Amino acid sequence: MLIKLSKQDVHSSEIMGADTVKLCEMQGFKPRLENDRQSRVEANIYGFKAEFAVARLLGVETPTVNVVTDGGVDLWFEGVSIDVKFNNAEFGNLIFDNMDKFKSKIAVLVGRTSDPEVMRVNGWISRKKFGSSHFQKDFGYGSRCVMKHHDLLDIESLWKVLMEYRFK
Repeated sequence: MLIKLSKQDVHSSEIMGADTVKLCEMQGFKPRLENDRQSRVEANIYGFKAEFAVARLLGVETPTVNVVTDGGVDLWFEGVSIDVKFNNAEFGNLIFDNMDKFKSKIAVLVGRTSDPEVMRVNGWISRKKFGSSHFQKDFGYGSRCVMKHHDLLDIESLWKVLMEYRFK
């Protein structure tokens, strides 16, 4: 599902992405990045764009800058915690460093498109299902937990699950 961000959401993502890196630098540590193809600021900007896209899609509060950590939770749909994962490929993989890093109830995978204002929401998975369905892959910096985008549940089904949660 393609989500076009508003100019305000794009602007907010850019500011929040830069602020996050600056906060890390002001605290005296270098923000983590295992990717030589983009800056940490750009990576953060796209992470926030992904979070804004999912927030707009689900009608939940938009993301905020967190000084220390978000605790593995980017968004909330009432009592359901959501971790939004961004991949630079339009149809990339959902990746967690390990299962302990998957803190939320569900994860939503968002991919990049050729239009910097449009994000592709590729699918979602529960923590429990990811735990039993992922595979391990080493991308050159240690083994990670991975699920291919086509193995995720379609994003339309997330609405049904969230409505059942809301009205149970």
